[in-house]
Amino acid sequence: MSSLQQEVAARRAAEPVTPSCYTSGPRGGRAFIEFRPDAHTRTGFPVSQLCHYTLEAGRDDAELDAPERLTLAFSTADVVIVGARLGKLVDLLNEHDLGSVSVVDARYAGMLVRSPWVASITIARLDKSISAAG
Repeated sequence: MSSLQQEVAARRAAEPVTPSCYTSGPRGGRAFIEFRPDAHTRTGFPVSQLCHYTLEAGRDDAELDAPERLTLAFSTADVVIVGARLGKLVDLLNEHDLGSVSVVDARYAGMLVRSPWVASITIARLDKSISAAG
């Protein structure tokens, strides 16, 4: 490895990496929202198919960071996101600026003091079978 490559590698290693559970970009420019429930799965849904969403606060009033639940109802599936400080994701949805949502390991939850943290993503596909009337 050349000295320049070594220097670049050393700088990258020295930079603190702050994990993030979402990506965003230019406002209004998103056609899909991608969900990454694990390192090997990427599922996208058209933003235009989002029917409604529900953000439920944590159930435990005594705990400030009790898990929140964000349910996104698309025309073909329901996506349930469990984590903390998920209001930011709702804001990005309203601005048509949410690009992707991914799970972040629990060991990084403390680093994301003001940012959202996603513990799990569950995708439940809706049954498209049509029963025959007769």
